[in-house]
Amino acid sequence: MEVKPRYAVAIVNYRTYAALERCLASVEAQSVAPGRVCVVDHDPELAQLAAGFAARGWVEWAPGHNRGFAAGANRAIARVREEVEYVLLLNADVELEADFAARLTCEMQARPDVALASGKLMRRDGCTLDSAGIAMQRSRKTWDRGAEQRDRGQYDRIERVFGVSGAALMLRTRAMASLEVEGELFDEDFHSYHEDTDLAWRARLLGWSCLYVPHARATHGRGWSRDRWRQVDPTIRRHSFKNRYLEMIKNERPGAFVRDLPAILAWEGLRLGYALLRDRERLPAYGDAMRAAGRAWQKRRHIMQRVRALEAGGEATPSE
Repeated sequence: MEVKPRYAVAIVNYRTYAALERCLASVEAQSVAPGRVCVVDHDPELAQLAAGFAARGWVEWAPGHNRGFAAGANRAIARVREEVEYVLLLNADVELEADFAARLTCEMQARPDVALASGKLMRRDGCTLDSAGIAMQRSRKTWDRGAEQRDRGQYDRIERVFGVSGAALMLRTRAMASLEVEGELFDEDFHSYHEDTDLAWRARLLGWSCLYVPHARATHGRGWSRDRWRQVDPTIRRHSFKNRYLEMIKNERPGAFVRDLPAILAWEGLRLGYALLRDRERLPAYGDAMRAAGRAWQKRRHIMQRVRALEAGGEATPSE
């Protein structure tokens, strides 16, 4: 009799209780049930409402103050990662099809080098793509493949990709120790946005790969789109802007950086121009990046030490 890989679910919630209700219902309906489910709830002001969710016997509830998605994800994963082969990290605004987890774990089980995987994420209308994996251009701009395109089957092939969306991310627990830096899987200096691309970039440097599985499907409510980006809180927009620099500091290889410098500088010019003309509230992000750069360089030293060990024929073991 085949033994299904065991997995747990980690969910980060912030004031999205209606969406969380649907998310938990889709987790409960999975064809292969998770061993544990933990919700890290970053909204102590709504403790009375949260109490209704916490009463569910099969959900571990972990309320706390909001320190960003990255910190919440680390906390949720840490609570459920023991004794499982995989952890499925979810945004609260994601609804899974019934075989989402089973299909991802099956494909990852067949590919031991895959540390991160996700499926085809759709928008609420059921026909518009949200993410078919993440790609990176030579400018170091990252983007969700297919985002806001109509799904016509153009991303219906299983393939290795640069990264996968943190909204519905399956992680191999065996890979986590090698990917952690200073005890963090997701970099908590990022707070929000780019923490998934940073992790994927690091995973690639350390010999792991990321897998896109189109027949594992889910719906992602996503709180913003290109035409509504200005509605996002300015603080969050600044995190997204600054985190590009932090992930480049941590993960760039010098040769690739020099090779692609013209494209990188061109994109930097466009980003600065847009901020000056259309979104001046982003400009403080340059100062934010400079203040966080020292920690990013320190983390880079740990990462590159592991990369060099791996290239020398050793193992990418965690730094002390």
